[in-house]
Amino acid sequence: MWKRSILKQEAKNSLKHFGYWMPLLITFLSGLLTGGISTGGSTGSSVTTEYVQEYHGDLTPAGFAAFMDEFLGEIGRALDNFFSNPLIAMTTAFLILLTFCVGLFIAFGWGAFVAGPIIVGKDRYFMEHRAFDSKFERLFWSFKSGRYMNIVKIMFWKDIKIFLWSLLFVIPGIIKAYEYSMIPYILAENPNISTERAFELSKQMTRGEKWNIFVLDLSFIGWRIIGVLCCCVGEIFLEPYYEATFAELYQVMREKAHGLSFSDYSELPGFFPEQA
Repeated sequence: MWKRSILKQEAKNSLKHFGYWMPLLITFLSGLLTGGISTGGSTGSSVTTEYVQEYHGDLTPAGFAAFMDEFLGEIGRALDNFFSNPLIAMTTAFLILLTFCVGLFIAFGWGAFVAGPIIVGKDRYFMEHRAFDSKFERLFWSFKSGRYMNIVKIMFWKDIKIFLWSLLFVIPGIIKAYEYSMIPYILAENPNISTERAFELSKQMTRGEKWNIFVLDLSFIGWRIIGVLCCCVGEIFLEPYYEATFAELYQVMREKAHGLSFSDYSELPGFFPEQA
């Protein structure tokens, strides 16, 4: 039975022995390329406040009421003008729908052909970083692995299955997300694996472990709250530690697979410098 404290300590050791700044760069770039980094601010609220103060003085109840009357009146007049011309309304609706469809297509395409392979490359980097000084190029390893389309197919199918399970309710989607969580690591270790086998292996690895993995994930919530309070900058510096910890988790899961004989070294051979 693995312990969270041991995984985290091993993660700290790898970051200490083989460097922290390159993993930081890897997690930052992978976050940018996969949508894993978000920024926030108060720009919108400050602009609104300035607008109200400029035209209606201080934010008194009377001033705010006057602002809302004017604002809603402008919206009403704009809607009247819009719907008074059916051709303009239909054209605008078509353009909005077209823009939405194009945006959705681009998002799906980017997620399937870029984000998924980047995640696999990132996981390979952190698995190698456990034992030796891996290279920055590992982030893009999937694109030159010779099995790029296999990686795209399996990662895309993983996301689709999690999405479909989430439609039932949130909980089944979360459970399946943890059940399939080893798939990127399996692909990073063996990009030739079949779709069925990748899902089967991840399911066997996480059988009886999903709650413990969830608790491991939850154990970072304190650090994440601190990161958010630090204008989200702290989140960026936390990611190498988080990724290194889950790399240690996969190492335990693959040892479980070998120990229980539902996989072997021909299927999960490990990560070695000579593969670089």
